Amino acid sequence: MKKTIAIVTAWVASLFIVLTVVVTAILYHGVYEESVKTTMFEELDILSYLYETGNDITTIGGKNGRLTVIRPDGSVEYDSLASTDEMENHSERKEVKDALLMGRGSDERMSNTLSTKQIYEAVLLSDGNVLRLSKNASTVIAFFSMIAGPVVSLVIILLIFVVFIAAKASDYIVAPINALNLDNPDENNVYDEISPLLLKIARQKNEVREEIADKERTRREFEFIISTLSEGLVVLGRGGKILSLNKSAALLLKEDLEDNKPFLAYLKSTEAKDVVLSALEGKDGETSFKVFSKIVELSAYSSGSGGAVVLMRDITEKSERERMRKEFTANVSHELKTPITTIMGFSELLENPEIERSKVTDFAHEINKEALRLRDIVGDIIELSSLDEGYKGESEEIDVKTAVDNEIKKLEHKAQENEVRMENNVPSSIYILGWQKIFSEVVSNLLDNAIRYNKKGGFVRVEANESDGKTVITFRDNGIGIPDESLERIFERFYRVDKSRSRESGGTGLGLSIVKNGVERMGGEVRVESKINEGSVFTLSFPSNP
Repeated sequence: MKKTIAIVTAWVASLFIVLTVVVTAILYHGVYEESVKTTMFEELDILSYLYETGNDITTIGGKNGRLTVIRPDGSVEYDSLASTDEMENHSERKEVKDALLMGRGSDERMSNTLSTKQIYEAVLLSDGNVLRLSKNASTVIAFFSMIAGPVVSLVIILLIFVVFIAAKASDYIVAPINALNLDNPDENNVYDEISPLLLKIARQKNEVREEIADKERTRREFEFIISTLSEGLVVLGRGGKILSLNKSAALLLKEDLEDNKPFLAYLKSTEAKDVVLSALEGKDGETSFKVFSKIVELSAYSSGSGGAVVLMRDITEKSERERMRKEFTANVSHELKTPITTIMGFSELLENPEIERSKVTDFAHEINKEALRLRDIVGDIIELSSLDEGYKGESEEIDVKTAVDNEIKKLEHKAQENEVRMENNVPSSIYILGWQKIFSEVVSNLLDNAIRYNKKGGFVRVEANESDGKTVITFRDNGIGIPDESLERIFERFYRVDKSRSRESGGTGLGLSIVKNGVERMGGEVRVESKINEGSVFTLSFPSNP
């Protein structure tokens, strides 16, 4: 801009300088010619006076211009610059004709003899001759040629001055523009012509600032949302390159995902790769695959522009629950089928009128036993369902010693039948926070199992203490113990270490599942240690009651 202003200013100034010189020269040339004519008019009057008074004017004829004496017939009597013998007749010359007719004449023309522009003034003398005076008068072009040197020098000097002034002027004009504060356009004090532009810039700047703020707010909200998702989210661009992702995606794949890297390089599953490739080509899909011990469900959706959005979820627990549900359903069906079949079988036998009375009593006893077993299974299933759904109600402070005493009294008859001694060594100062009903079920199942799988003359001992901010309750027995290979599975529903003995003793296979779910529902955890023929120790840990 600065350069353009300087160039335009210099060109305009130069044009005006040249035009001024030309017009001035033309005007000056006109004034010059009028001055020459006036001078010639006066000189001719003096020369004619001298001629009339008898003076010899030939002695001064060539000093003030070209002097010519022409006879009335047009022949040249005298010429101060040329030989009269070589000169043509002048009777047809305009200034001569006018002088002969009107006493005075004048004319301007190019001289054939001297090849220059001549100004002629003629006057009629008393003897009939015409006295003519002529002088050279430069043409405009000749005049320009004459003054060309000084004029060109002057123009060059003026042009240099103009360029300098133009450069300074452009600096002066541009300086306020260069000093504009575009961060705050409305605070500038500059040319009035620029004010509308600055106001428009200010409005657009505010609009852009608001738009950037909105997009930044949207971006932060989006990043916050995807960062809090437990699901892994990956946005892919063309070629499957990662545009955006959250931490959950990296955690699920056990990989350090990087932006602008192909996502397919991080997938080990062929099925997962195929689904992502299909999404990049415009076809949605989903699959599941294993990542170490986890099962990950992957859903890929086409973005419609050569990219895709990939959503991953950890469905390990869901799959495990589904497996357990199917297994539980199968086990329930199997466990219920056995007592029902037994009851139906003995009922059919009782329909026989010829059956012996002693047999009727035995059959009725078996039916009652299986009905009780059926009741216990249904009761345990209901209890487990209640725990799975989440126990509702206000938690309360539980006196552990009292709760254990109550369950020991309920099972005292069964313990005597099995010749098992039960001991409650819990201090009276031990309390936990939870639900009395759930804790009673936990204690009852642990005591019942300890009696059921004990030896004649065995014992069951309950102890408790507080340590490191936890309340620890132990159920110790010296029964038959649990094999090492079964320790990890004894809390599974319907799992039995010794199925034949468990059924004979009336076990449902759900007791330890109720124990585990109940303890965890109350915020605790359960561990087991056991040795074959030496006994088992079940340890419950709860947060200490504040």
